[in-house]
Amino acid sequence: MLSRRSFLQLVGASLAATALRPTSSLLAAAPSEVYQGRALTALPVFATRNESVAPIAHLWPDSMTTILYRDDDWYQIPSGWVRRDDLQPMLPYDSRAYQFVQDAPFWAEVAAPVASVRTYCAADAPLVTRIGHGGVSRVIDTLPGEPNGWYAIADQNGGLLGWTQGMFWRLVEMEIKQGNSHSLYVDRKRGLMTAYDGVNPILEAPFSEGVGLQAGDFTSRRGVIGGMRWQDGKIYEGVSWQTVFGNGQTIAGVYWHNRFGHAVSGGPAVQITPLLAHWLYGWLGDNIHIVVE
Repeated sequence: MLSRRSFLQLVGASLAATALRPTSSLLAAAPSEVYQGRALTALPVFATRNESVAPIAHLWPDSMTTILYRDDDWYQIPSGWVRRDDLQPMLPYDSRAYQFVQDAPFWAEVAAPVASVRTYCAADAPLVTRIGHGGVSRVIDTLPGEPNGWYAIADQNGGLLGWTQGMFWRLVEMEIKQGNSHSLYVDRKRGLMTAYDGVNPILEAPFSEGVGLQAGDFTSRRGVIGGMRWQDGKIYEGVSWQTVFGNGQTIAGVYWHNRFGHAVSGGPAVQITPLLAHWLYGWLGDNIHIVVE
């Protein structure tokens, strides 16, 4: 089972109090202090934390590796060191633990490093899109059968987006921890957000500022769990765990980068890891005070 320390490392958080309790879905079966990462691109591996020398190996895009240690802008993996920007932490994935869910509709999240969505139920069918680890979509139909079954997932309007192999997904679990004393402070200058229970800070984590983030005092409301499309040069489906505030500003989990703590050129106003967005969605809820400075 993941410890609180491992949870904080997974979401990039650097501060917590004893009040923090990760949701049950984050306490997935995994050895304590062991977690994995997904390569977001063809990723060079270096012998030391020095990218001015030739790499000793490469990771393929969407390949999975164990993260041993984090040091500022670097992750240590079994074969060496990689830049943090290009490797996003993920919950452990074991395809042997997969269980097909037949009764649709239901919400599902990508458990594998990535899930391909195709026009029909065949591994060689034309590709519609690829949704990264932590993306969430609505399953609207199922097709059981060998070897692993297929799920039909919806687009943001509820129509059919395409079909995806069930083994890459898991059923969404959500735990509501909303409290009247909860609040969130978003510091644009430092690229950090801090969650408070009353006057006590319980979690601090980096975020990326995307499009439309404005300073002010706001109240929150829960948006959709997933299935949203974000288009900014490239189209991303399955954008997850959206908390809305102000004039349509959103906090959301993004699976396509790991530059949290730095501004990015597009995307939701406040971008965090899908793991943190999942927890925050249940913890904030509706009518919670959000301050952006």
